[in-house]
Amino acid sequence: MKIVSYAGQQLVTTDDVADSLVTLAAAIASEGESDAVEIPILVNGAEDCADLVVGVGNDLLVGPHHSDDPEPDFAAHAARLRAHRLYPDPVDSDGEDGPGDWHLDVDLDLDGSASKRH
Repeated sequence: MKIVSYAGQQLVTTDDVADSLVTLAAAIASEGESDAVEIPILVNGAEDCADLVVGVGNDLLVGPHHSDDPEPDFAAHAARLRAHRLYPDPVDSDGEDGPGDWHLDVDLDLDGSASKRH
């Protein structure tokens, strides 16, 4: 579990949600933007949600939070954060682009030079 400090409030959520939130907030800020996101939180042991504006001018602090309670399954919420249009694409450990990234090397021959005989 992790605790997210935001606007003077302490919000408790899962590790994957907190980590995804920090990555997304940094990515949004790097684009000079802000966006509203919803995250699942725990309030007195009960599941709830919080709306945050993240990005430029909105500070987050995330740290560890000890709890004896079992960690809830917020994986779907973390996946929604990672699906945000500005969330960074993953890079494989070997330095190659992720599965959704591909590059095509195209020479369109716009000047027609390839069709001329030499």
